[in-house]
Formats: sequence, C-alpha cells, structure tokens
Amino acid sequence: MILSRNPINVLIALICAALPGFAQHKPQSAFLSRVGTTPAYVIRMFQDAGMSPKEHPLTKEEMKIVSDAFAVLPSRHQKVLMQHLKSISFLDNMPNTALTAPLTAGGEDKQYHIAFRAGILPQTISEWVTEKERTCYSSGDSSITVSIDAGKLSAFTYVLLHEGTHVLDGSTGLISTDTLAGKTKQNTFTQNFARGIWEDIFTHQQPLADSVLVKNHFRRGGRKFLPSEAAAVYKGLSKTSFVSLYSTASWHEDIAELLSVYHLTEVLKQPFSIRVSQKGKELFHYDPMQSPQVRQRLPILMSFYQT
Repeated sequence: MILSRNPINVLIALICAALPGFAQHKPQSAFLSRVGTTPAYVIRMFQDAGMSPKEHPLTKEEMKIVSDAFAVLPSRHQKVLMQHLKSISFLDNMPNTALTAPLTAGGEDKQYHIAFRAGILPQTISEWVTEKERTCYSSGDSSITVSIDAGKLSAFTYVLLHEGTHVLDGSTGLISTDTLAGKTKQNTFTQNFARGIWEDIFTHQQPLADSVLVKNHFRRGGRKFLPSEAAAVYKGLSKTSFVSLYSTASWHEDIAELLSVYHLTEVLKQPFSIRVSQKGKELFHYDPMQSPQVRQRLPILMSFYQT
C-alpha cells in the first residue's frame, strides 16, 4: 500500500540474466542502518483510526531476513532505494501489511519511509499471500478454499519488492500524468503500461470494467465474494493482463504486483499458482506467468534490471 499526502491517495529470463549489473548488490549494511522508528504522523493515523501499533525491535534472525530481502532486489530498485528510502520500521498490532509514506513534500529528492507489519517476518510468501487473498471472501461454504503456492521464501522478500516498487514509482514519476495546456498527457512508460488496460489510475478500460473480478474488495466500493464464486473470479482473472486481484486496485498496485510476481517467478525461480479447491479436489487453477496476456507486458519490466 502506498500513502500519499494527496488524498487520492527461454527469452525474457535470458535477457534478464544477461543484463549488466544484475548480480551486483549494494552493501546490505547501508539498508540495515535505515531500520528505525515509525514517523509520528503515521502512528497518529493509526491511533486516529482506533488502533495502537507498537514498535517492534528486530531480533538477529529477523535482521538477516531483512538483509536477505534487500540483497535480491532488482538493480534499479537498489539504486533508487539507496537514494530515496530514508528509513523503514516494523510494527506489532499493525492492521495492514505495509505502508509507504512520503517524508518530503516533493522535488527531485523525494524521501520515503516504509512501515512493515512485523508479523510477516516469520511467514513464507505462500502463507502470507494466501492469508491476504482469503480476505476477499466472506464466510460461506467452508469446503471451498482458495490458496496460492508462492514458494517458501520469506514473505518480507515479496512485500519489500512490492513496496520498493512504490518508492521507485513515486520518486521517479514512473507512472504519472503531466498536465500541459490544460490537458492530461501520460508519459511514455505510462502509455505503454496502461494501453488497453487502464483509462486512469483507478478506471479500467472496457470490457474489463464489467467483469465480476473488479468488484473485489481491494477496489473502492468492492465487496467480498462468496467462496462459491471463487472459480468464476479466477477464470475471469485468467482472461486479463493482471497477475492478481490486488493488481486491479489501481495502476500503481498493478505495476508493483506485476514486477513482484515476475521477479519472484522468473528471477528467484519460485512458483506463483492460484488454486481453488473443494474438499481437496482442484476446481480451477491459474498460473499468471503462463498467461499470454500477462507475458506480453513483460518487456516493459526490463528497465528494472538495468543499472
């Protein structure tokens, strides 16, 4: 999740492996030194909402999890975060997984803080992403389950990649619109990324706008699905260019999810498979990275692997 002070708040893999600088990582101590406390205004936001998160001091084992996650970020993420990620923190009793918050009003030297829920540190990506996905469903037929097999790496690896993409996005104006002569003009990356998918930050192009899957609760005004709807939801998702339901929330979440699932599967060689089962029998499964619609978007991700 990204927070704004503005209320509106094989070929690909071979290319990636050959990109210069991919294996060159910044010293992880430079990132670990940025572990600190959460900005007061972020804590106040939680308190105003009736919550009381507490700072979580990292153990030696948890520090290693954090260090390992920074080490496997794409080259461009490492470079941008070194410049624009001022600090990170970990909270207990935090309601959401992570919150990326700006520390500066704007300008070229934008600075960000990311607060993470400490509870994700002992979880695997599979455990965490399945838990998150199941929040899309209400109680109902308990014989139907939704699960995501995303491997056994630390959940923090995925969450840092996702939130780090928000920092890169926000600090470099990756997905943005420029107002010129009273008209809104998208930049080149945004045009290529959004073409045929997004009208603007929240609005999908037709016919996607009429699909049941965009009624998911990750979107404003969305709802929780019944378990009996799960197979139809993911059949709908499999016909789109999205890698996950969360991708449909906004174009900023879309780029963060697309890059995260790509990096997880193509670079870190982990699975990402969504399954709907009933009493142990598979009803439907979707492997987003096998989708032709998803794969045709992958060339725009290559810039993340250039130094």
